[in-house]
Amino acid sequence: MNKKEFAKVYKKMSQRDITITKALDELEIFLETLTEALQLDGQVKFHQKGVFEILERKPRRVSNPVTKEIIEIYPKRTVKFRISKKFCILCLQMSL
Repeated sequence: MNKKEFAKVYKKMSQRDITITKALDELEIFLETLTEALQLDGQVKFHQKGVFEILERKPRRVSNPVTKEIIEIYPKRTVKFRISKKFCILCLQMSL
């Protein structure tokens, strides 16, 4: 599901009568707020839904398949979402 399809679902489920562009704007505001909160604290918890957290990837060594040269890839930071067990069970029940 891409961002526009998600905005359509958000529009359909919203109690208010909003347009897709307004839904996309609200989605963008949420993502900006989530980004700022992750930069400040390192994790954002949603009760009984899950946790967004920043993970540090370790540096690693790989070889270039053409030149066989060993290259070191620097450590990087990524965002991971860990779903809660209750939310996972709820999602599985909805898909059946």
